[in-house]
Amino acid sequence: MKTRWFWGLLLLFGITAAAADAPRPNEGDGNSYKVLVMGDAHFDAEKFHAAPPASSGRKKERTRNLTMWKAQSPALFAAAGKRAAAESVAFAVQLGDLVQGDCDNAELQQAMIRKGFSELKKNFPRTALLIVKGNHDIRTVKKNKNNAATNPALLPIISEEFGRPVKKNSCYSFTRGRDLYIAVDGFIPAKSIEAFVKKTLAAHPDTRYVFFMTHLPLLPAGIGNPFWLVPGHEQIVKLLETRNTLILAAHTHSPSLVTLTTKRGKLTQLITSSMGHSWGMKFAPGAIENWQGYSAAVEKELAKGGRKAEAKKQQWTAWKNSGVWTFRHLCRNAGFVVLDVNGDGVSARVFINRSAKPGLTLKLLTAR
Repeated sequence: MKTRWFWGLLLLFGITAAAADAPRPNEGDGNSYKVLVMGDAHFDAEKFHAAPPASSGRKKERTRNLTMWKAQSPALFAAAGKRAAAESVAFAVQLGDLVQGDCDNAELQQAMIRKGFSELKKNFPRTALLIVKGNHDIRTVKKNKNNAATNPALLPIISEEFGRPVKKNSCYSFTRGRDLYIAVDGFIPAKSIEAFVKKTLAAHPDTRYVFFMTHLPLLPAGIGNPFWLVPGHEQIVKLLETRNTLILAAHTHSPSLVTLTTKRGKLTQLITSSMGHSWGMKFAPGAIENWQGYSAAVEKELAKGGRKAEAKKQQWTAWKNSGVWTFRHLCRNAGFVVLDVNGDGVSARVFINRSAKPGLTLKLLTAR
């Protein structure tokens, strides 16, 4: 027991020391730099659960995660870490669902978060690794949304990597040159999120690009539930649409690129790949090639009825009529993204699985 305690303490000290040595996200060249972005991780291990899964759905998820974390996910994060080091990225971002959650008590949930982060961080010893809160990070057995179980572990991790204290929730922001990064906690009241975004934008009126980092999408991207979006999304869209914004999101396990052009401006949303095996997505590459195909797939789901079916149809009609949309499904693979940020614009190289070469290159923003 003493030996295990000693090595655990040594590992924690090594991670903390490495983080202290790593440049902070707001340090360094603000004109031309790179950022590595990763989606859902769903770290899991049996020791963080006191009881068997309570439902067949939870049992299926746990089996999936345990299988995924035997080899594939560790190898994928190792590949991402090597890419980050080879390209000297400014920092890395993991966009939520760091862990599976579903723990029976707060202590186990916090232990899972700390261990999950250490599994990721060992691949980024000299790179700041920012975390965005996901719905599984706060999902415990007794409560679907349990920030009280999550924050004591997650907020110190964010603070350490960010370089400044993050205390109340996991909303934080920083600048790199004239670029503004806003990370939102999508699991607090909508008014709190809106107020944070509005205040942050007002404090930085002269930005080159705005990067809005969130677990839940800001624009519709899922099929089964296209309305599971950031709380207060309608108002946040209005705040961001004039600011040359790139939305970085995850959650759907289905990488996609969505744009919305309104009378006031344009928003671009990149849903990043998950960091695990196929998640059983409902559609494959090529099945949905444009907004018309995506909209038809959503409407097919809505036609099945269910709870609040008519209200959802009306909400979808309002979304469709809010501007001009494009949709592109990117792939059904795991992987990660490297953003190239410079004076010409922002582009993304999508690395599929553990390939050393990008499978896709996307032009996302153009400098104004």
